[in-house]
Amino acid sequence: MKIILIAFSFFFFFQKDIPQIFTSYDNGLMAVIIFAPDNQSKAYNRSITLLTKDPLGIDKRNIKIFEIFQSGGIGPSGESISEEEVTSIRKYYDIYPTNFKVILSAGKSAEIFRSDKPITLEEIFERFDQID
Repeated sequence: MKIILIAFSFFFFFQKDIPQIFTSYDNGLMAVIIFAPDNQSKAYNRSITLLTKDPLGIDKRNIKIFEIFQSGGIGPSGESISEEEVTSIRKYYDIYPTNFKVILSAGKSAEIFRSDKPITLEEIFERFDQID
């Protein structure tokens, strides 16, 4: 019984807080989170190009795209993401501000895949379709 209580306490007190921006979405959130130093990054532009190849597939799966830069970002509906929110998201996923990463997350921001290179829509769809 002590071991269960200790394990529960450890999990409860040391878990990372989910970034506030993700709490406004339902538990079924599927997200592509692109981290880039800025919107001029080659890898960022390649990722955006790949993501625009099948907008119907993105919509059908209700995938949200978050673009996270060093000091701000763009949410799924084109809304601005503040520097404070960006810092929270970077801290949660442990991403340095000048690094490029693509993270696929499901549920309440649970990471299911991470890449340091742009990934194709086919791979994104395959990973999300495995969850359903």
